Amino acid sequence: MKQVEKQDTVTVTSVGTLDNGAVFETITESEPRVIKIGEEDTPKPIQRTIIGMQVGEMRKVRLEPEEGFGIRRNDLLQTIPKNQFSDKIEAKVGLLISMNVEQDGVNHQVPATIVELKDDSIIIDYNHPLAGHPLNYELTVIDITKE
Repeated sequence: MKQVEKQDTVTVTSVGTLDNGAVFETITESEPRVIKIGEEDTPKPIQRTIIGMQVGEMRKVRLEPEEGFGIRRNDLLQTIPKNQFSDKIEAKVGLLISMNVEQDGVNHQVPATIVELKDDSIIIDYNHPLAGHPLNYELTVIDITKE
């Protein structure tokens, strides 16, 4: 039976969970993930785990925060005066919003989460919601394409 090797293209299903058991991602056979071993778009620990697997095999892998969405950064917290916040949106803790951020003279839409409401200001967090969390994956190979 063939095994995954470097440079193979692998089709997988997976379930991603946090340490508390909360599921943050489910990839099913109806919409599987295709991974090209050796390319940068898939974290190295996941690629190392997949190498040597056979079709139908399941393995678990854990990514530390630095290998996943990074560590939480306090410099990505911003306090905005409430009067600068849109009246069209009811601000509440946990709300994911899109913020306009200027970088090098170009405006970008960036996701942020409201983390605290004060009397006259709102604290938003530009960290990815999974930043700072170890990520646990159960990966199952459903197809291997040899190069």
